[in-house]
Amino acid sequence: MSKLCKEFSLSATVKNMSRFVDGEEYYTDTEERFNIPWRMFIRKDSGYFDLGLVCEKDSWENREWSIETDYKMKFVSHNGDSLTDSEHFTFENSNKSDVCLMKPWDLLESDYVVDDSIVVEAYVKIIKMTDTPCDEDENIETFLLSNTVKNISSIEEGDDYYTEIATRHNVPWRMQIKRNNGFFELYLRCEKEEQPEWGWKIELDYDLRLVSLNGQSLSLTDSGSFSKPFCEGFEKFMRWNIMEENYIVKDSIIIEARGKITKMIGCDDDSSSDDGEDESSKSHSESDTSSDNLEDEFSECVINVGGQN
Repeated sequence: MSKLCKEFSLSATVKNMSRFVDGEEYYTDTEERFNIPWRMFIRKDSGYFDLGLVCEKDSWENREWSIETDYKMKFVSHNGDSLTDSEHFTFENSNKSDVCLMKPWDLLESDYVVDDSIVVEAYVKIIKMTDTPCDEDENIETFLLSNTVKNISSIEEGDDYYTEIATRHNVPWRMQIKRNNGFFELYLRCEKEEQPEWGWKIELDYDLRLVSLNGQSLSLTDSGSFSKPFCEGFEKFMRWNIMEENYIVKDSIIIEARGKITKMIGCDDDSSSDDGEDESSKSHSESDTSSDNLEDEFSECVINVGGQN
């Protein structure tokens, strides 16, 4: 544990404010401060504008960490007007983001947006940090799926792309990309067949990640439950054109799914999974570097994307 007072700031210009739709989120680029990655996020939600801060410190290692902060969020018009709010918040493994500033979207558009853009800022004071190893829970299983997707420009509006099925902990998994209404959608799919006779259930925490070969990445986390072939993920992961501008290198991207299975019922003896390649993935998928062992495979995957996670 360490007590300290370190301060830093973040600033970014957000453009094309008028095209935001309800439920859309936008994340600024990750920036490292005191060896910790941070970014801001903006969300339009039920007629309100949310501005928040995200700590991107890895939550998938067997460590318990926390960062206690006082921070201030501000959005600034190019004409000099601004709105500010402050928060005291502790970021940790299970809670890596916090909304600080929430205002009506109409107010934002009428009084602060100039030339369809606005500046967002964060001023952060780190008060205390902890980072300690913890014992691995034997009841929790982890896995990683990682695929390089080639010829990404050939995915047209309305198209779906599926990675090759990979069996992890006796369960078949794959990832799914969809180009829909101008958004890049990303999902984790469980392909285990429904069993009406005895039933099965899987509960897990998951992290879906888009990685560029130039090292840029964005990851979103959530939890979900499966009891039949189904997908969990994000229908507005990112604008498709932002993905094209910031993540595609040589017409390729990397997508990853990290799973932490917290509960599994009725899956012990099932061997009815299909490890074959889906037809839709043959022209896109270069390789699958998936693993049951998250820590070992994570190191290998970092090498694949130029040392950035």
